[in-house]
Amino acid sequence: MAMNNPYRLVTNLKYWLLACVGLVVGGALLYTSGLQWFDEHEAFGTLVNQLGGLLIASVALATLWDLVGRRSFFREMLEVLDLKHDVHVSGLDSIGTDYRKVVDWDDCLSSAKNLDIFAAWATTWRNNNQTNLQQLASRADARIRICLPDPNDNTCIKSLAARFNMSQPEARAKLNEAIEGYKKLDANGSRSGRVEIYTTPIFRAFTSYRIDNQFVVTLYHHKDNRSGSFPAFTCRKGGSLFAFFEEDLEGVLGASTKIYP
Repeated sequence: MAMNNPYRLVTNLKYWLLACVGLVVGGALLYTSGLQWFDEHEAFGTLVNQLGGLLIASVALATLWDLVGRRSFFREMLEVLDLKHDVHVSGLDSIGTDYRKVVDWDDCLSSAKNLDIFAAWATTWRNNNQTNLQQLASRADARIRICLPDPNDNTCIKSLAARFNMSQPEARAKLNEAIEGYKKLDANGSRSGRVEIYTTPIFRAFTSYRIDNQFVVTLYHHKDNRSGSFPAFTCRKGGSLFAFFEEDLEGVLGASTKIYP
């Protein structure tokens, strides 16, 4: 490797040359401190002896750093840089275990023009952001698209009921309530065209919200007990994560049935 890198080879040669010089000088100082002249000048003898020992110890420590420490530090830095590069390429902006805090919802929704919701029903999220969603739907240059599971698809309902540990009638009722709730964002059903609702039998593996040029994605539990936190993250446009979720969302919407307006 060193033969292929002349700069590294020169640096290593300089280092070992200085190390050899340091050892020679340190040894010379130790030898000199034992000369008879220093018997009559004890203070100078002690100083020269300590300087020689210090120089040899410094060379020894520097050699250990070069052989072990520097290479370990270099490998660690490479790992950090590789991780930073991966994060940059993915477009990951933030990550946590609370979707309410992973992004400033008030700030994002108050300035958004396009909002896409891909969820099972997201009732809690809708209720928490009701005011912002209504204001968004009232702006002439805004658009909200909601993609929900099809309440008339028995296979979909069965899967949702199993995932969320509820009966099939309860799951169907949750979906119908969600549909009606999202309709009310459109000035209580004015059919302005700024709110679009789609249904699809595709089973959700996650919930995602596309807010202009970023995605907010939350994952689901696979255990029976749904309590506790779960991963959530945001990613920006231009990254590989955004491209994946955008393609996935558009694919689902393209195969969905528009039920409103």
